[in-house]
Amino acid sequence: MAHAAFPAPSDTAVTGVAMTEAPVARIGPNTIIQLAQVLRDHYGESVAARLLVSSTGYALGALPGAMVDEREAQAFVRAVMRELGERPGARLLHEAGRRTADYLMAHRIPRPAQWLMRWLPRRAGLRLLLEAMRANAWTFAGSGRFTVSTSRHGAQLTFHDCAMCRDMVAGQPVCSFYAGTFARLIRTLVTPHAAVREVECQALGGRCCRFEVTGIS
Repeated sequence: MAHAAFPAPSDTAVTGVAMTEAPVARIGPNTIIQLAQVLRDHYGESVAARLLVSSTGYALGALPGAMVDEREAQAFVRAVMRELGERPGARLLHEAGRRTADYLMAHRIPRPAQWLMRWLPRRAGLRLLLEAMRANAWTFAGSGRFTVSTSRHGAQLTFHDCAMCRDMVAGQPVCSFYAGTFARLIRTLVTPHAAVREVECQALGGRCCRFEVTGIS
């Protein structure tokens, strides 16, 4: 994939006066926090620090502790994809998503709710988890819109105007952070047999970013 598909941070209107020209949509900081830590673990501190500061302005020792501008997270994703390539970048994002799910289960999802999801029949547990995700979509969808629909055998999770890959052009789905988060949550809280796959992506010319959940029945 040519580097032009993933513009440099200066091309994404993340820095300078351009950031103030539109209302800021915010998401939780875990995309930046977990991706930075995964980068450090796999490529070393110097690579992680360079990509992080060049795309977001944050330092490894001063990662955000509150909601961030969605454009900062997207700029970081672009920088990783541009520097490391789509496939390695997607693997890193998937791992960052898994770590985010672990953080959510440790600090954000109440233990009684987790117990109930595991105790319920699979489809009922999945519906409960997806309803909680839908209710909290404001923390990860940003200016996009997140919808869920269930079926007898699984579910469809859809981002309309996805903030993660908006305006990107790629040769494969690039919303691996979401796929990793969703898969970890569903496999841990509903069934280890579940699979989550991005079957449509805006970066591939799709109308939305759609994830298919299977292996529930």
